[in-house]
Amino acid sequence: MPVKYTCVLKHIRSNAELVILILVTFLVVFMIANSGFVSASSQSQNATASNETQIKYAFIAKWGSKGSGPGQFNRPHDITFDSSGNVYVSDRDNNRIQKFTPNGTFIKTWGTKGSKDGQFSIPYSIAIDNSDKIYVADRENSRIQEFNTNGTFLAKYGSDGVGNGQFHRPEDVRIESRTGDIYVTDTYNNRVEKFDKNFTFITKWGSKGTADGQFKLPHAIGFDSKGNVYVDELERPGVQIFDSNGKYLGKWGTIGTSDGEFSLPQEHLWIDSKNHLYLVDGAPNPRVQIFDPNGRFLGKVGTPCLMSTGEGCKDPDGPGPLSLGDGQFSKLEHVAINSEGKMFVVDRGNHRIQVFAPVSNSTAEKSQ
Repeated sequence: MPVKYTCVLKHIRSNAELVILILVTFLVVFMIANSGFVSASSQSQNATASNETQIKYAFIAKWGSKGSGPGQFNRPHDITFDSSGNVYVSDRDNNRIQKFTPNGTFIKTWGTKGSKDGQFSIPYSIAIDNSDKIYVADRENSRIQEFNTNGTFLAKYGSDGVGNGQFHRPEDVRIESRTGDIYVTDTYNNRVEKFDKNFTFITKWGSKGTADGQFKLPHAIGFDSKGNVYVDELERPGVQIFDSNGKYLGKWGTIGTSDGEFSLPQEHLWIDSKNHLYLVDGAPNPRVQIFDPNGRFLGKVGTPCLMSTGEGCKDPDGPGPLSLGDGQFSKLEHVAINSEGKMFVVDRGNHRIQVFAPVSNSTAEKSQ
């Protein structure tokens, strides 16, 4: 063998360990870059979509005012839709559920304050399954109540306690649409409970604490297209991610007021059919932020009130419709996306619902 090739082979052999090290390093970097979830310590919370690719929405409608009459609200809390597109709102401090057409026309209401079947003590959250059965997290009664779309009481589940199937002030109930399984954030027991579609207990996970998989008041829950479970908490920013059996997968989120950061107490979330997460920021910085499943910031909707009273935003023009307050929020709570892609936001401090429609970048540029 020629001398020059012999030297080359000797050189390669002498550096074999270095070559292997380089290959291993490349493989590790590739795996991290393509992992499904990233931890709060390793992910870049400030990673954002460019202005050209950000998701944008435009204000299109609103309804509601403070009061106890039909279509009025007293600190409304949650919102969702049935299979016909009708809108249901948990009118929290009026202790009732209100039903509207997709355009906000009042249809009916049910519920009064109390602990009897069909009564409520802070109806906190509301969910509807594929059969249009309605589930309400009746927080201060520590139970879930079930109704049909006419408001007829069907069943109730749970009682105050720490056992399987019991709750202590639950704040969210959600249905995983593929399986029909029902999940409840058992907020003040600092855990999540999972039930089948007949509300038979399956499993639970979580305890009070700051470690991965522990909670500081789990508040809201949602699911991606794979059935993974996203939980946000009142006293911790961002979300924790689990599989459907409660195995911890990851987390993201930091405290702050910049894009992609969160103010506390953090409010509710919604996950749409494209796996976009819509997270409601806390009362000090009221807005809806949009993320991909890995925590990449994709856009935001809403601003705080420019002028405010103790009852919410104040119209700079004086008495009359809050026209200049469109898109402004005061202590917002829930967000939901309907089948048309419209965003419905529960503007709690203003006792109203605001509706936004998605817009293309070209449309947004023309309107500026």
